[in-house]
Amino acid sequence: MFFGEYRHQIDEKGRIRIPPKLKAMLGEHPFITRSGGNSPNKCLIVLPEKDAARIFDAEFGTLNVLTDDSKSVRVMASSGFVAEEDKAGRILLPQRLMEHAGLTKNIVTLGAYNRVEIWDEESWDAYSKGEAEPDDKIEEGCGDE
Repeated sequence: MFFGEYRHQIDEKGRIRIPPKLKAMLGEHPFITRSGGNSPNKCLIVLPEKDAARIFDAEFGTLNVLTDDSKSVRVMASSGFVAEEDKAGRILLPQRLMEHAGLTKNIVTLGAYNRVEIWDEESWDAYSKGEAEPDDKIEEGCGDE
């Protein structure tokens, strides 16, 4: 189970460090993607690599590939990547993911039960104070499943 709130920064090249307590549970190569659908909650979702396929399958596995049209699965799968750390323990975030989540300098990495989320600090502060509408479906945003 992931929990806790960690405030830190992105460096000038778009690299972050996952907090050690979360990193230990995520494993060596976490899967990182953007929140999906039309959610107003813009953040990044981080999953253990071994769990990413299972979670996507549980959420999207019943879609008929010939007839169903799901923006969420396209958006989340096409923007996802398996992260690799550099020698200094940093992960380079793609520019398109940083733009999606509005990440600039100050960020919040938080445990959200079955996943880790990365938020822009101002967006997280507004959301956690009740100034943003919650969205409780993973395929539509960064709320609970």
